[in-house]
Amino acid sequence: MPSKNTFSADNQQERIETQGWITGFVDGEGSFLVNIFQSPQAKSKWQVFPEFNVSQSLKGKDLLDKLERFFACGHIYAHNARNIRQRNWDPLYKYCVRSRSELKEIIIPFFRKYPPIGRSKRNDFERFVKVVEIMDRGEHLSKKGMRKVAKIATKMTHRKPFKDSSIYKFLLSSETIRQTQPKIEKI
Repeated sequence: MPSKNTFSADNQQERIETQGWITGFVDGEGSFLVNIFQSPQAKSKWQVFPEFNVSQSLKGKDLLDKLERFFACGHIYAHNARNIRQRNWDPLYKYCVRSRSELKEIIIPFFRKYPPIGRSKRNDFERFVKVVEIMDRGEHLSKKGMRKVAKIATKMTHRKPFKDSSIYKFLLSSETIRQTQPKIEKI
């Protein structure tokens, strides 16, 4: 669960304000993502990676530090620094939680109790939770389960099935298409 010393929240009112701030901040700057990648080591040759993240430029990195202290999990990463330097932009930082146990034990319970306000972010969160639950049951280890995950992911705001996305490639892979087509028996 989130740290009790968060933001030096000495009283109940301060904790409530902090939790509301986090929900609002994540509503505007955060994402609940589901990535699917090809992986030669995986039995199905594909892997699922759920991720909660919040992005900020260098000017807002202190806010990410506060999130990391509050949740007491995840890490802050410099993101895509080379491209940003080439364009003369401020560096971009991401607070990311990728550990499935941390997602299940800390992030999901927090946002169930203090859900995102925006419909789009709330829908992404609910879909994110479904994928984590599918993974907990081990369903993602089968082609059928992976198709289920991919279809959920395509409905999420940041994961539309663009032709160059790994989710699109998974859904259109010859093995996936072959397994989803009905078998026709010759008479």
